[in-house]
Amino acid sequence: MSSDAYNNLHNMHEDLHEHPFDRGPAANHNGRRHRTVRVVIVDDHLLVADSIAAALDAQEDLTVVEVANTCAQGLAAVGRHNPDVLLLDQRLPDGLGTDLLPTLLDRCPSMKVLLVTASDSDDVLTRAIEAGAAGFIPKGERAANLVRAVRAAADDEAVITVETMRRVMGRMGRRGHKAGDDLTAREREVLQLLVDGKSTAGLAAALVVSQATARNHVQSIMRKLGAHSRLEAVAIATRQNILADAP
Repeated sequence: MSSDAYNNLHNMHEDLHEHPFDRGPAANHNGRRHRTVRVVIVDDHLLVADSIAAALDAQEDLTVVEVANTCAQGLAAVGRHNPDVLLLDQRLPDGLGTDLLPTLLDRCPSMKVLLVTASDSDDVLTRAIEAGAAGFIPKGERAANLVRAVRAAADDEAVITVETMRRVMGRMGRRGHKAGDDLTAREREVLQLLVDGKSTAGLAAALVVSQATARNHVQSIMRKLGAHSRLEAVAIATRQNILADAP
């Protein structure tokens, strides 16, 4: 077992003891779903993967339906379970997570994928966003933060810091055909707020609407742009300079 994997496992166990989780259904805190979030984990470090699964299964609103150790196993697991959230390691024995992402989302378009990576390389993050990732989990992240990230992804939030998003989006130049011509003025306003890093609660406050209405706007934007996640919608907007051409 590598030293990195051992350190990740140690931090996970330490966090379970020092930072007990709120075992109440997290969905209640924003008035949304009362369902269980189904998670698939794809990671070839078996002890780390099992520890992550134990941390998630300790929550009343989260359940791990399968742990896979390769790209091939992960693809099969997604096909079997159609999970709500997938935790995908970037480096696997038979390939890279970023290369597998499009195929995974073709198989389960509604699934939210969080890429687990030790690298904060702009190239890796850019490829993941353009492939439809909902966010990122740094290797060695504490278990409590991992739990929050899974819940956020299930609630269709972008799991990325504002600083990282701005850095990565700044690298994306214009290319490809123009999208976004059918966005309404309101949707362009919402899209700009997403580019600024607003969460659902932040959108609702800025627009003076309910969180449900804010989510409906986001879903409409994602549908019109052909995006699998908020991050991908922001990437498309940035890459194709959609907001700069607003009327």
